[in-house]
Amino acid sequence: MATPGTGTTKGQVDGKFEARINQLEERAKKMAEVFETYMTDWRPWHTPDEIKTKELLDVPGMSFPSWDRNNINQIYSESVLAGPEKEGGTTGDLIAMKWQADFMAVEERAWRTRHASYARCMSFMHGRLHGHGLQKKSVFSFFKDNVQTHIDAGGAGG
Repeated sequence: MATPGTGTTKGQVDGKFEARINQLEERAKKMAEVFETYMTDWRPWHTPDEIKTKELLDVPGMSFPSWDRNNINQIYSESVLAGPEKEGGTTGDLIAMKWQADFMAVEERAWRTRHASYARCMSFMHGRLHGHGLQKKSVFSFFKDNVQTHIDAGGAGG
């Protein structure tokens, strides 16, 4: 990977990312207006315009076109990580492209969770709670053990 700050700028604001941001801002403004009028109107859903007419049970097809990250991923892998020095992108490109991809993935995941069926939510919840309840193996035990490990390392001069 290129030395930070030595590459040539290759990142860009992706059109799909920008469209999602614009739609979210518009919907947030409308929701604020609804609250200003003491909830005299229904609160609108944050459904992307591109999928309003799609079949909501087409789970695999929901990503496209609203959360399509192919262009972001292509720029990231083929341009930003293209090679050393001037061949690759800058550290800013690396951060900017990852932020966009991560934002799109998180928003898609949140939207899918909000629209998931009761059975699907129960299945996810059961698995998550089962894992969280495993003594000495859960994410909570892992976190607690790592806190102790860092305390011990600090005490040993680490």
